[in-house]
Amino acid sequence: MGFHPKPRLVWITAAFLAALLSAPQVLGQGWGSPPWQPGGPPGPFLHLTEVEKMIFHLTNEVRRRQGLLPLEDDPALDLTAWTHSDDMLRRGFFSHINPDGLSPRDRLARGLGAALLGCGENIWSGSGLNYGDSWRLARMVVDQWLSSPEHRENLLGPAYTHLGVGVCALGGETRATQDFVQRPPAR
Repeated sequence: MGFHPKPRLVWITAAFLAALLSAPQVLGQGWGSPPWQPGGPPGPFLHLTEVEKMIFHLTNEVRRRQGLLPLEDDPALDLTAWTHSDDMLRRGFFSHINPDGLSPRDRLARGLGAALLGCGENIWSGSGLNYGDSWRLARMVVDQWLSSPEHRENLLGPAYTHLGVGVCALGGETRATQDFVQRPPAR
């Protein structure tokens, strides 16, 4: 039997999330209002940070087995991915295009504030899952992405250099987002 650490589930309060979403240096203008009514979010909100870390690790492990360079973690990309997962849960949609009409490229340009040579996004949805086994949940998400040609293409995109992962759960529903970017080489 291997060691399986218990997941750290971070409870996000409405005040913290509102402050996070209003950070213009990260998310750009116009993202300051949380999508729920005053009084807080509907039910317990979980930010599954351990699942995010494991998805990141598994993604790079798959890339290494294919002879590809690992992707670099990027906190701004993590926040952009997490914000999209949160948005899908809070506003009840499942799409790369949010109800405001913003595409992944639009959201990434806002979140990163830098020129992108290329970008891609994988999203995932699940219901009634056990959050107690972070490794199994992460493996399930990555395996399902690998079984889809379009998602696999993003995961194994040789031009991508950075990856952000965001996983949230609310009311028995889970959403995961991977945001991939190709950044210009550092000078």
